[in-house]
Amino acid sequence: MSFPATALHEASAPARAATLPPSADAITAVTQALAASFGNRLVTSLAVRQQHGHTLTWIPNQPPDAVVYPHDTQEVSEVVTLCAQHGVPVIAFGTGTSLEGHVNAPYGGVCVDLSQMKRIVAVHAEDLDCVVEAGVTRKELNEHLRDMGLMFPIDPGADASIGGMAATRASGTNAVRYGTMK
Repeated sequence: MSFPATALHEASAPARAATLPPSADAITAVTQALAASFGNRLVTSLAVRQQHGHTLTWIPNQPPDAVVYPHDTQEVSEVVTLCAQHGVPVIAFGTGTSLEGHVNAPYGGVCVDLSQMKRIVAVHAEDLDCVVEAGVTRKELNEHLRDMGLMFPIDPGADASIGGMAATRASGTNAVRYGTMK
């Protein structure tokens, strides 16, 4: 199958733009807009940014430009929409227990720390599934499920968040018997 050269160029332009660092003006605009919306739930201090740009890998610390703490999916959507409008990278952060290096921010950007999104929305015991927000940890979920005679079997060895476990397809000590995150 062949495509006209203009179609190839148009299709590859956004992909190329996504690999370029954002401008300082874009970072400033996004940070100011987030500060107006989130107040003290937007943090730009170096120590917090370094904490959110570090993993237990050989990769050096690559901190984001800002860290924001949303409380619900609407706020996450606002952050992602604003960053997309300005071409600023978005990095999701759960509890920081993973080893994959995916929280590093080589081009800066905004780290969305989901740790305050802790609602367990619904448990469907008959289907053996539940709906949770990304910041719920596996221990919190198991505490909630215990009185129902249920458990969440994925155990990567740390008190990881469900969102982070889903993002990295976590496994662990129970994987042979129960499987991995899907």
